[in-house]
This record gives sequence, structure tokens and C-alpha cells, in this order.
Amino acid sequence: MASKSKWRRSSAVALFLWCGAASTFASEPKVLPDGFVRLREIAPEIRQDIRYASGFNFTAGIVPGYARAECILTRPAASALVRADKDLRAKGYALKVYDCYRPARAVAHFMAWLSKTGNGDMQRVFLPNVDRSKLDALGYVAPKSSHSAGSTVDVGLVRAGDAPLPTPLSSGRCDGAMSERPAESSVDLGTSFDCFSPASAYAAKSVGDAARSNRTILRDAMIAAGFAPYDREWWHFRLRDEPFPGRAFDFEVE
Repeated sequence: MASKSKWRRSSAVALFLWCGAASTFASEPKVLPDGFVRLREIAPEIRQDIRYASGFNFTAGIVPGYARAECILTRPAASALVRADKDLRAKGYALKVYDCYRPARAVAHFMAWLSKTGNGDMQRVFLPNVDRSKLDALGYVAPKSSHSAGSTVDVGLVRAGDAPLPTPLSSGRCDGAMSERPAESSVDLGTSFDCFSPASAYAAKSVGDAARSNRTILRDAMIAAGFAPYDREWWHFRLRDEPFPGRAFDFEVE
């Protein structure tokens, strides 16, 4: 009887240790492809709000390929982003990252979403005046994204001393008054991130002087660090000397 009891205790301990090891292994992020890094590992001070890993985005759900809310970039793009953040911090500002590397399956999901109907509250927030079927033609969504090459980022501007803000759960329209838009920053940028509206264009005349000035502060820092802007979206920047131009990676964000 003592032998059986000892065997049971040993088996239980072994099972506990195995389950613990398996759990630890499962929670560890996978090794990234050569040339890629997790921004958090080299610049934990840069704020992240990876929207496609949450339900608060224009699709109203977690986007395929986003297993974690994690900014992954090519190493040159991450290093350039650190330079931009350092430049901004010297002026009292800092970066906030909304999207980085984007798996090709996520891009395909966006294209499939264009032909669907219904989106409830999120459509009211992110598409206040635009027909979703026209987002491709208007340059907001495309069948191939430079994000999938790993050197394009969507970023916003925050004040360096402000407390971090959580991912919003709901809000008014993305191009409305600042008090009604998604709470992303105390810095007015004219619209919120991912706002499908003419007001999101960098040079939009419909936004106020303060927002135009803040967009320029962000844009100048990113250009100085080596990024090229996209005029239709004030938040979108691609590293000019990207290491994988034209590539479309599809590994999971985790």
C-alpha cells in the first residue's frame, strides 16, 4: 500500500511539473523571423495600443493574425522609431504606436470585410461619412499593405508626462470634437487613429490650427528618423530604406 501511495505521489508531482512547464512554454512568444524584433524588448518606454488585437477597431473584432497586442518591426524600423521618440521626448512629447507589422492574413480579412454589411457602433465611430465599399478606391484599405513588410508603423503623439490611456471601448465619431473622439491622447491631432474621413489627411483644412501644428511635429520627427509619410493618413509612416520592400510576411503577431 505504501508503494502504491508513493507512486501516486510521484506521478502527481511529475504531472504538476509537466503541466507547469507546458504552461510556461505555451505562454512564451515564438521566435521571430530573422531581422524582426519586438519593440517592447528594445524600447519599453514607447507606448503601445495595438488596436487590431482588440475589438475597438473598424472591423469591430480581433483581427486574424493578432494573437497578442504587440508591436513587431524589422530591426532598422524599430531603431528608427526609437530615434523619433527620443527626438520628441526632448520637446516634451512621445510616440504612441497603434499598428506595426501586419500579417498578410489580416490584410485579406480587411478586404473581405469591405463586402460585408453591418458593423453597428464601430462603423459609426470609424466610418462617419464614408461608404465602406469605397474604402479601397479612396486609398484607406488595399489588397496589399506595406505593413506586411514589417517596416511601416501607425503612430500618434502624446505628451511625455501624461499617464498612459487604456484602449477605448466606445466613443463618438472619430472626426468629431476632440472631447467626443476616442480617448487616445491629450494632444489634438484633428481625428483619432484609423479614422476613415477626409479630415485624416495630413493637410486637411477642416482641422484646427493646433491639430495641424501637432501633425507637423509628429511628421517632422518621423521624417528626420528616416520614415516617409502617407498624406491621406497623418498616422501612417513607412521606413524609406526598408529591408524587405514589397514582401508580405504572414507570421502571427505574438
